[in-house]
Amino acid sequence: MLNQEKYKKKKITIRKTKDGEDEMSIYELSRWMSLIEAVGIVSDKCESLDMNEKDHSWIKPIAIQKYVDERTEGILFELTNQNKL
Repeated sequence: MLNQEKYKKKKITIRKTKDGEDEMSIYELSRWMSLIEAVGIVSDKCESLDMNEKDHSWIKPIAIQKYVDERTEGILFELTNQNKL
């Protein structure tokens, strides 16, 4: 298990502009990446079921939150141990 507190404090630069820099913690980046991955999975499933894009009745926000919570540490491990930063 990774020390998540360590990565909550360690900041990385996401974007540099003439007005400054946008930063976020490595932990926060892994949460965002987990959410993007979850949205991709939902999108792929909708396409495979040929669902109407207006039908949101089956989407479960709690399930997406649980996916993000469980996947965050895996992505954090990948980012920190495979030199992807």
